[in-house]
Amino acid sequence: MKTLKGIFLASCMIFGTGIYAQDFDTYDADVDGRLDQNEFSERNNLGYDNWDANTDGIIEDSEFSERAYNSFDRNRDSFIDETEWNEGINTGFGQHFGDVDYDILDTNRDGILDTEEWDEGLTNNTWFEQYDTNEDGLIDNEEWNVNTFDNWDMNNDNFVDETEFNDYDAFENF
Repeated sequence: MKTLKGIFLASCMIFGTGIYAQDFDTYDADVDGRLDQNEFSERNNLGYDNWDANTDGIIEDSEFSERAYNSFDRNRDSFIDETEWNEGINTGFGQHFGDVDYDILDTNRDGILDTEEWDEGLTNNTWFEQYDTNEDGLIDNEEWNVNTFDNWDMNNDNFVDETEFNDYDAFENF
Protein backbone atom coordinates (compact mmCIF):
# COMPACT_ATOMS: atom_id res chain seq x y z
CA MET A 1 0.00 0.00 0.00
CA LYS A 2 1.34 3.37 -0.97
CA THR A 3 2.30 5.69 1.86
CA LEU A 4 -0.39 8.29 2.12
CA LYS A 5 0.32 11.99 1.75
CA GLY A 6 -1.01 13.76 4.79
CA ILE A 7 -2.85 16.68 5.52
CA PHE A 8 -6.99 15.76 7.08
CA LEU A 9 -8.55 18.05 6.03
CA ALA A 10 -8.03 18.27 6.40
CA SER A 11 -7.60 17.75 5.80
CA CYS A 12 -8.27 18.70 6.84
CA MET A 13 -9.25 19.57 7.80
CA ILE A 14 -10.26 20.33 8.13
CA PHE A 15 -12.42 19.88 9.45
CA GLY A 16 -16.38 20.23 10.72
CA THR A 17 -18.78 20.09 7.90
CA GLY A 18 -20.93 23.19 8.38
CA ILE A 19 -17.94 25.29 9.27
CA TYR A 20 -16.23 24.61 5.99
CA ALA A 21 -19.20 25.74 3.98
CA GLN A 22 -18.63 29.29 5.23
CA ASP A 23 -18.16 32.09 2.75
CA PHE A 24 -14.58 32.98 1.82
CA ASP A 25 -15.26 36.69 2.30
CA THR A 26 -16.17 36.11 5.94
CA TYR A 27 -12.55 35.22 6.67
CA ASP A 28 -10.78 37.59 4.28
CA ALA A 29 -10.45 40.31 6.95
CA ASP A 30 -8.22 42.63 4.90
CA VAL A 31 -10.31 42.07 1.76
CA ASP A 32 -7.30 41.32 -0.45
CA GLY A 33 -8.79 38.21 -2.07
CA ARG A 34 -6.62 35.75 -0.18
CA LEU A 35 -6.19 34.38 3.31
CA ASP A 36 -2.91 34.59 5.16
CA GLN A 37 -2.04 32.11 7.92
CA ASN A 38 -3.78 34.21 10.60
CA GLU A 39 -7.02 34.66 8.66
CA PHE A 40 -7.05 30.98 7.75
CA SER A 41 -6.35 29.91 11.34
CA GLU A 42 -9.32 31.90 12.63
CA ARG A 43 -11.57 29.89 10.33
CA ASN A 44 -9.76 26.64 10.91
CA ASN A 45 -9.96 26.83 14.73
CA LEU A 46 -13.63 25.91 14.46
CA GLY A 47 -12.73 22.79 12.50
CA TYR A 48 -10.16 21.85 15.12
CA ASP A 49 -12.84 21.88 17.79
CA ASN A 50 -14.93 19.46 15.73
CA TRP A 51 -12.05 17.01 15.38
CA ASP A 52 -11.25 17.19 19.11
CA ALA A 53 -14.14 14.87 20.01
CA ASN A 54 -13.43 14.70 23.74
CA THR A 55 -12.80 18.49 23.93
CA ASP A 56 -9.53 18.16 25.84
CA GLY A 57 -7.70 20.62 23.57
CA ILE A 58 -5.70 18.03 21.61
CA ILE A 59 -6.47 15.60 18.81
CA GLU A 60 -5.38 12.04 19.46
CA ASP A 61 -4.81 9.45 16.75
CA SER A 62 -8.09 7.70 17.58
CA GLU A 63 -10.09 10.96 17.30
CA PHE A 64 -8.38 11.74 14.01
CA SER A 65 -9.14 8.31 12.55
CA GLU A 66 -12.75 8.32 13.78
CA ARG A 67 -13.48 11.77 12.35
CA ALA A 68 -11.90 10.85 9.03
CA TYR A 69 -14.00 7.67 8.90
CA ASN A 70 -17.18 9.58 9.69
CA SER A 71 -16.41 12.09 6.95
CA PHE A 72 -16.48 9.31 4.38
CA ASP A 73 -19.65 7.73 5.83
CA ARG A 74 -21.97 10.14 4.03
CA ASN A 75 -25.25 8.35 4.76
CA ARG A 76 -24.33 7.89 8.44
CA ASP A 77 -25.03 4.15 8.51
CA SER A 78 -21.68 3.41 10.25
CA PHE A 79 -20.25 1.78 7.13
CA ILE A 80 -18.48 3.07 4.03
CA ASP A 81 -19.65 1.54 0.77
CA GLU A 82 -17.73 1.91 -2.47
CA THR A 83 -19.85 4.84 -3.66
CA GLU A 84 -19.13 6.76 -0.44
CA TRP A 85 -15.45 5.87 -0.77
CA ASN A 86 -15.30 7.19 -4.34
CA GLU A 87 -17.15 10.38 -3.40
CA GLY A 88 -14.82 10.92 -0.44
CA ILE A 89 -11.73 10.31 -2.55
CA ASN A 90 -12.88 13.06 -4.93
CA THR A 91 -12.66 15.75 -2.24
CA GLY A 92 -9.61 17.65 -1.04
CA PHE A 93 -9.76 15.39 1.97
CA GLY A 94 -9.59 12.29 -0.23
CA GLN A 95 -6.30 13.29 -1.79
CA HIS A 96 -4.57 12.06 1.35
CA PHE A 97 -5.49 8.51 0.49
CA GLY A 98 -3.57 8.59 -2.77
CA ASP A 99 -3.85 5.28 -4.57
CA VAL A 100 -5.40 3.28 -1.73
CA ASP A 101 -7.77 0.82 -3.34
CA TYR A 102 -11.18 0.25 -1.77
CA ASP A 103 -11.04 -3.49 -2.52
CA ILE A 104 -7.81 -3.83 -0.56
CA LEU A 105 -9.37 -2.16 2.49
CA ASP A 106 -12.51 -4.32 2.27
CA THR A 107 -10.71 -7.37 3.62
CA ASN A 108 -13.83 -9.45 4.29
CA ARG A 109 -15.19 -8.67 0.79
CA ASP A 110 -18.67 -7.74 2.00
CA GLY A 111 -18.82 -4.53 -0.02
CA ILE A 112 -18.61 -2.19 2.99
CA LEU A 113 -15.83 -0.90 5.21
CA ASP A 114 -16.38 -1.06 8.94
CA THR A 115 -14.22 0.81 11.44
CA GLU A 116 -12.03 -2.25 12.02
CA GLU A 117 -11.18 -2.55 8.31
CA TRP A 118 -10.62 1.22 8.15
CA ASP A 119 -8.20 1.18 11.09
CA GLU A 120 -6.40 -1.93 9.85
CA GLY A 121 -6.11 -0.60 6.31
CA LEU A 122 -4.66 2.69 7.44
CA THR A 123 -2.15 1.23 9.90
CA ASN A 124 0.78 2.31 7.73
CA ASN A 125 -0.74 5.72 7.10
CA THR A 126 1.55 8.63 7.96
CA TRP A 127 -1.26 11.15 7.74
CA PHE A 128 -1.55 11.69 11.51
CA GLU A 129 2.22 11.87 11.91
CA GLN A 130 2.45 14.57 9.26
CA TYR A 131 0.22 16.79 11.40
CA ASP A 132 1.99 15.83 14.62
CA THR A 133 5.11 17.82 13.77
CA ASN A 134 6.50 17.86 17.31
CA GLU A 135 6.09 14.05 17.45
CA ASP A 136 4.36 13.96 20.84
CA GLY A 137 1.56 11.67 19.62
CA LEU A 138 -1.00 14.50 19.69
CA ILE A 139 -2.07 17.27 17.33
CA ASP A 140 -2.40 20.65 19.00
CA ASN A 141 -4.23 23.61 17.50
CA GLU A 142 -1.08 25.23 16.13
CA GLU A 143 0.05 22.03 14.39
CA TRP A 144 -3.48 21.65 13.01
CA ASN A 145 -3.62 25.19 11.62
CA VAL A 146 -0.13 25.25 10.10
CA ASN A 147 -0.46 21.86 8.40
CA THR A 148 -3.99 22.46 7.18
CA PHE A 149 -2.96 25.83 5.76
CA ASP A 150 -0.01 24.22 3.97
CA ASN A 151 -2.34 21.62 2.43
CA TRP A 152 -4.84 24.18 1.22
CA ASP A 153 -2.14 26.49 -0.18
CA MET A 154 -1.84 24.46 -3.36
CA ASN A 155 0.47 26.87 -5.20
CA ASN A 156 2.75 27.35 -2.16
CA ASP A 157 2.58 31.16 -2.19
CA ASN A 158 1.82 31.36 1.55
CA PHE A 159 -1.77 32.42 0.91
CA VAL A 160 -5.03 30.58 0.31
CA ASP A 161 -6.90 32.38 -2.44
CA GLU A 162 -10.61 31.97 -3.08
CA THR A 163 -10.05 29.35 -5.78
CA GLU A 164 -7.90 27.22 -3.46
CA PHE A 165 -10.44 27.75 -0.68
CA ASN A 166 -13.34 26.56 -2.83
CA ASP A 167 -11.43 23.78 -4.59
CA TYR A 168 -10.10 22.31 -1.37
CA ASP A 169 -13.28 22.72 0.64
CA ALA A 170 -12.99 19.12 1.71
CA PHE A 171 -16.31 18.75 3.42
CA GLU A 172 -18.72 20.84 1.39
CA ASN A 173 -20.78 17.72 0.68
CA PHE A 174 -20.44 16.13 4.12
